[in-house]
Amino acid sequence: MKKKFVIGSIMILALILILIGYGYCNLKSNSVYYSKNTPHKEGTEPVLMMLVDNLDWIYNPDIEGIEYDFDGKATIKMYNDNKKQIGFITSSYKYGKKGYLFDDIKSETMVEFDSGFKAIKMYNTSKKVQKIAFTKIEEKKYKDTLYSMLKQVIDKQTKPLINLQWIFDIVYRDKFN
Repeated sequence: MKKKFVIGSIMILALILILIGYGYCNLKSNSVYYSKNTPHKEGTEPVLMMLVDNLDWIYNPDIEGIEYDFDGKATIKMYNDNKKQIGFITSSYKYGKKGYLFDDIKSETMVEFDSGFKAIKMYNTSKKVQKIAFTKIEEKKYKDTLYSMLKQVIDKQTKPLINLQWIFDIVYRDKFN
């Protein structure tokens, strides 16, 4: 009787660990899909946040003009038709706080975003890196530019086999609101 109890307990524990592992992998690898459908406050960009944060987990389609760099921080580099780099996005850690960095090489502007993907600083990189003032309209312009550059990557993310949207919403509620 005691032997059956021990075996049963081990099997239940193994099943729980497998389910937790599957749930974790599902949330990470489908995070861009889930973030499209999650509630969030205005100005927060869950799709871009999850794209950068989970770049090494999500599907990275082979798209002309997009390159993924996993050497160090996960980075997405964008190129024009002439194979000239026009921008990149990566995560950043400044003063112990997580954020994001978008360099729009074409317009010679670098935008630093906080952990909620709100622009906190903008720099002109044409000659010497110098901080510039910005407005909400400019912030939206750079977010739209980023979305247009990464649209193909976002659109290629597949629907999960088992939809765990409700768990995703619970886990990331505080991050997006």
